[in-house]
Amino acid sequence: MIRSSAVALLPLVLGVLITFGGLARLGGLARADGVTTPATASSAKSLANTHDDFCGEVQRRLVATRLPLRNVIEPDFESFKLSKPGINPLRTHQFVTRNASGMPVGVSCKTKSADHLRSVHGASAAADPDVPAHQRSCRDLHREMIREIVAELSPAERALLREPPQRVMLDADVMRYTGSQWVKSAAEAYRGEDGRLHLRASALFAEWEDWRWKLMPESWRGNHYCHLVAPEHIRALMRRETR
Repeated sequence: MIRSSAVALLPLVLGVLITFGGLARLGGLARADGVTTPATASSAKSLANTHDDFCGEVQRRLVATRLPLRNVIEPDFESFKLSKPGINPLRTHQFVTRNASGMPVGVSCKTKSADHLRSVHGASAAADPDVPAHQRSCRDLHREMIREIVAELSPAERALLREPPQRVMLDADVMRYTGSQWVKSAAEAYRGEDGRLHLRASALFAEWEDWRWKLMPESWRGNHYCHLVAPEHIRALMRRETR
C-alpha cells in the first residue's frame, strides 16, 4: 500500500541522521503457510531491500526481541487483511505492494507489541516499552531503511544522489485505531512545500496491557502494524528515477 501525495502537511522537522556503519540487529525467520526461510534467532537482516523476512526483521527492531518467529508472506491483500499476528509461537505477516514493473513500492507488516511478548514469554522476550529509549515507531523503520540503503552505496554513488539522506524528511506516523481504518490507509511518499522528499508511515498500535483496549477482542490487542514505503521505492525516489 503506497500513495504519492502533493499535499503538504506540517511534518515533524526531523532530518534523517545517517551513519555509514552497520547497526547490530537481532535476527530472524520466516513463513508458515507460504514462502519460508530458515528459522534462526540471531542472524541480522538488512532493511535496504524487500525480502521474505522483511517483516520479521521489522518485528525484531520494533521490540528488540530474540524470540524465534515465522514471517508469513501473504499472496494477496485480501488474505493479508484477514491475517492476525501470532504470540505463541511468534508469527508476523507481510504483504508487498508492487508497481506495474514488479518493483516493490510498499511493505505492510503485522507484528506484536513488546508488552504482549513480555506478558507471554517473560521480561527477557522484548525491551521494556515503559522506557522511552525503547519505544519504536514505524517512522524509525523508515530511518533505518534510509541508513542501510545509503550504507550500501559507494562514495561516488552517494555523491550522485539527487535526494541526499539529510534532506529526506520523516513525518510522524499517521495512527489508526481500528483494523478497518488501517487496511484502507497507506504509507506515503510525497514532495512537500519545502521541496523535500517526505516519508510517512501509517500505523496501528494497541498495547496488550493498555486499559483502554481491555474490552476489545484478544486478537485485536497487543498488535503493532506498519504500512511502510518499500526500500526499493525509497532508493528510486532518492535517485529521482521515479516520482
